Amino acid sequence: MEEKRYKIVVDISKDKQEAYLSLIEDPNGVIISKDSVMTEITKHNVIYGIKQDVIEHICQNPQNVKGLLIAQGKKPVNGENGKIIFEVDIQTTAAPKVLEDGSVDYKNLDLFKNIKKGQIIARKINPTEGQPGINVLGQKIEPIRGKDVRLPVGKNTFIDGDKLIAATDGHIVYLNNKIEVHTLLEVKEVDTSVGNINTVASVKITGNVKSGFTVESEGNIEIFGVVEAAIIIANGNIIIHKGVQGNGKAKIVSGRDVTAKYLQNCSVESEGDVYSEAIIYSNVKACGSVKLLGFKSQIIGSKVIAAKEISAANIGSKMGTYTELQVGILPQTRMKIAELTLKIEQNNEAIDKIKKIVRYLEKFEQLPPDKAEIYQKAKASLKDLVSINHQLTEELSLLNNEIKNSSHGIIKVFDTVFPGTKLVINDAVLKIKEPIKYAMFVRDGADIKFLPLT
Repeated sequence: MEEKRYKIVVDISKDKQEAYLSLIEDPNGVIISKDSVMTEITKHNVIYGIKQDVIEHICQNPQNVKGLLIAQGKKPVNGENGKIIFEVDIQTTAAPKVLEDGSVDYKNLDLFKNIKKGQIIARKINPTEGQPGINVLGQKIEPIRGKDVRLPVGKNTFIDGDKLIAATDGHIVYLNNKIEVHTLLEVKEVDTSVGNINTVASVKITGNVKSGFTVESEGNIEIFGVVEAAIIIANGNIIIHKGVQGNGKAKIVSGRDVTAKYLQNCSVESEGDVYSEAIIYSNVKACGSVKLLGFKSQIIGSKVIAAKEISAANIGSKMGTYTELQVGILPQTRMKIAELTLKIEQNNEAIDKIKKIVRYLEKFEQLPPDKAEIYQKAKASLKDLVSINHQLTEELSLLNNEIKNSSHGIIKVFDTVFPGTKLVINDAVLKIKEPIKYAMFVRDGADIKFLPLT
């Protein structure tokens, strides 16, 4: 009986990393043997990674051979990216610790990371070249070199080889992806003897900040006394050990976290979190969370807005003092919605007035030149206002849709939320009509539901 003959088909992958073999019965083909298979493979220039055991198997069992992997290249190993290894702790947080007895420790915050002149801050690990590969045609494949990184050199630091070093004594501040060493500005009290402060250094105030003064820093601000009706602005954290008695005029603005024993009659804006034991008759906005600490913490008569979470032992009061909490949307987004809504309303009022003028002038069969000019200007203004309002309405609609599709935001009550409190999660609203204890409030569709706090 005559042996079957086959047509040998060799396919090479696009990246030339694999070669596959198929056999098709063909009277004009060849008898399958190792030599005939290798001859065909060689015709296709396949010389690397040939799987001899597979070829032997094919020669012994040529039936139903379709797309068998007969050669495999070696893929290159790309280089590792460079990286920065910090020799010191650069992360700071203004979060105080709650002690076992329920009190809050404001003394040991470890806010300032001290460093000495000449101390190594960070080391750079250079990227690696990687290992080359080779395809089934025997061609070398170069690896992709790892990406380089730069040491985050900033003010009062310098680079020595692969090291970032402090150029002066001070404390570390991580701003805009750069490491800076700031010297500390320390004063006893901010009053008429000192005046307003505006500095790139972090500030330590061992006493009070009196009414009418402003303290601004590109770093952190730590105040061990009381802030009266003053303005405190920092790019970093703000710590107020004894709290704020703002008389309705104090303003606290932080690029990171705000920590104060209490916040009373003041406004607070934080790009991070806000920590306190009491918020009383104040307006507080946080891009992170607002967390009231301690067994007796409370929010009374205030409007508190946070993107992530608001938590406290007690919210509102037995007297039904109006208190409003909003979570789930960035404060900036809520403000933008309010601004757009107001602008659209104002434009609509202006549109109605101009329409009345246009309708009045259209009653004339022939307008005198002065009234004709007024008519043309009114029509142009009307067209512009309608176009502007259309754009504003679309922008408002996008923001509202963003709110509807958002599911973030939670409110936690560790003791009691009292009647007179309004809770807003995204665009859902719940008015508290009877005391609720130990609850966690979340959005559920268009409503707000509460669950037992575990």
